[in-house]
Amino acid sequence: MSDAKTDAAPAPSKKGKLLVILVVVLLVAVLAVGGLLAWFIFAKPADGGADEAVAEAQGGHDEGKKKDKDKKKKDAHDEHPPIFEKLQAEPFTVNLTGESESVLSVEIFVEIPDEETKNKLKNYQPKIQSAVIRLIGSKTIEEVRTSKGQEELARQIREKINEILGAEGKDEGILSVNFTKYLYQ
Repeated sequence: MSDAKTDAAPAPSKKGKLLVILVVVLLVAVLAVGGLLAWFIFAKPADGGADEAVAEAQGGHDEGKKKDKDKKKKDAHDEHPPIFEKLQAEPFTVNLTGESESVLSVEIFVEIPDEETKNKLKNYQPKIQSAVIRLIGSKTIEEVRTSKGQEELARQIREKINEILGAEGKDEGILSVNFTKYLYQ
């Protein structure tokens, strides 16, 4: 009989140890999954990822520098409020091309990324104003009447100013052209 008691005692001990081990393993698994989930939700995305690492390993250092420059510009754009500069103190009032004697009066503000571009804009102001006047003067009343025509004019003004400033990319030079007064007659 004493043998039966010794056999019965270790059996509950094995079940208890197994239960404790199982609970610990489940607890570790739940904590690991929760930690990973929290990391994915709250962690910021990587700067360049695997593509940048591969490019750098293959000798694409220039491309990495370009990405860093683009990232810095994007970060600067996100950190600072936009800078708007008026092209001219008075609105541009220009005779339009065509049969009738039509006139467009427009006040233009341009969005610029930084103070360096603002200084360039001031240095080239007479040349920019002349180009804008010629561009507006080449339009007809039908072209400037519609919202599509206004968008096209804004795009063309942006391209022309960026050409004068020597801006190469979309994030350089003038970022946008905004009409705050737009009257045609």
